Amino acid sequence: MKTIIRLALFLFVTTFFSSCVKNDVQQTIDLEKNWKFSPDDNNVGISEKWYTVDFDDSKWASINAGLRWEDQGFKDVDGIAWYRKVVDIPIEWKGKDVWIKFAGVNDAYTLYVNGVQVSSYGDSKYSFAGKPSFTKVTKKIKYGKANLIALRVDDWGNSGGLWHTPVIITIDKAETELYKPLSNVPFDLKKEGYELFWEDEFNGNELDKTKWRHRALGPRRAGFGTPDAVEVKDGYMTINAYMENDTLKVGAISTEGIKGFKYGYFECRAQLPKTTGPWAAFWIQSPKISQGEDPGKFGTEIDIFEYFKDQGGDFVSHNLHWAYGPNQKTSGAFLSKVEGIGEGFHTFAVEWTPEKYAFFVDGLKYYEYKNAISHIEESIIFSFEPCSEEGLKTAALPDSFIVDYVKVYKKIK
Repeated sequence: MKTIIRLALFLFVTTFFSSCVKNDVQQTIDLEKNWKFSPDDNNVGISEKWYTVDFDDSKWASINAGLRWEDQGFKDVDGIAWYRKVVDIPIEWKGKDVWIKFAGVNDAYTLYVNGVQVSSYGDSKYSFAGKPSFTKVTKKIKYGKANLIALRVDDWGNSGGLWHTPVIITIDKAETELYKPLSNVPFDLKKEGYELFWEDEFNGNELDKTKWRHRALGPRRAGFGTPDAVEVKDGYMTINAYMENDTLKVGAISTEGIKGFKYGYFECRAQLPKTTGPWAAFWIQSPKISQGEDPGKFGTEIDIFEYFKDQGGDFVSHNLHWAYGPNQKTSGAFLSKVEGIGEGFHTFAVEWTPEKYAFFVDGLKYYEYKNAISHIEESIIFSFEPCSEEGLKTAALPDSFIVDYVKVYKKIK
């Protein structure tokens, strides 16, 4: 009897331990840091087999993903360049599907694993700069061993490389869902130390001139900006887009020259328009942005959201631009997918701190970006942007961009 009890106890402990080990297996490996990198000015990488395990990359530079290669010492590189990285894959991953995921590669790329081409994304007309992508590499992996990941990246000008994160290899199926929030836990303003600093709930029957002024008046793209396109009524601020005498009329308002903001949590509750062509936007802009290229000193355009209906209806985009002028830079659009975003009211927000920007839809965080941080005061803008002549051909007008409120929260010191 004692022998049976000892055996049962042994089996229980063994099963429990094995279960714990299994549950502790790493699901995802972050590939952001320490890639070997080299431009391929003469396009010899394929003929010289830069993608193979035996190729010597010891003299290559070391750079990270999440930044353009131009910001890491390769300012003049346009065209083709290569990334290489060796990754140890756990033996416990054997028997599971494995994916490599890139949040955005500027502009196109070919992926190799252990010397074998496994996928290719983008061509001369289709960039993956702002598009997440993933490749199943299950059959190419050496489990319990070192694996070589190599990319041939083709940049068509301006920004280049693995400029967005995350860049990961994973067995977590959920990571293959594109455009999903980083967390399903709503942002808690009070818990994060924020309190209300400034707001407008658009009560009354006219725009509060102590908070707003009209902007972008006159001709703009295929439209014409006018104060007549903006109205305040029944607790809402509405920007209309409509045709008048064969001219597209639109509007925009800004706090520029009245109130500036630096850092905080900026949120609006809004109902998006239905049309393609003209697009709604909630954004922040510096009055000095065209005066220099340092975003810390001259500011960054922070596109909290833009809604382009032709992206599919369930997407909003977020973006950052700085250094207006011939050397203008951009983060590239981050897309958030929210089913039904075009129906009813939703909240859109950005948390802007000295260290990062974080973008939210309906209280859920979708993206963080830790570069191009502005450290100066900027203005809040709402706009119904006019489109091009081509976009006007498919526009269904009149249409409206309706804002319930805008609020700015500051950290409690």
